[in-house]
Amino acid sequence: MEVRRAYQRALASLPSKSTVVHPPRLEALAIVGAAIIDDRTLAFGVHGDHPHLWITADAAVGPSLLGHCSGLVDNAPDLWICDHDAWPWILSGDIADQIEEAALRAWRDCVRDCDG
Repeated sequence: MEVRRAYQRALASLPSKSTVVHPPRLEALAIVGAAIIDDRTLAFGVHGDHPHLWITADAAVGPSLLGHCSGLVDNAPDLWICDHDAWPWILSGDIADQIEEAALRAWRDCVRDCDG
């Protein structure tokens, strides 16, 4: 039983692959924070019609949608990656953890600054 619990905890800590059927227009996102992770610049944004904290990454042709974070209200971020080409990078080292921590910081700053 303990092996099963350990497996479930490890599995729950991994980010999830996601497909976004109706992604937000990136230029419509209100950017609430940014972070440099492993030499990549990420921006965190919100959009009224798409209730997630969206994550974009700088690319040669402009920002690209990396994914989104949920669970921030409960201080338990879940990372959802919709750029499947970025999957190997996300799983390398502690990149996913760094993104979740940066997303949580951006969310807290947004709530503090926007909600007073």
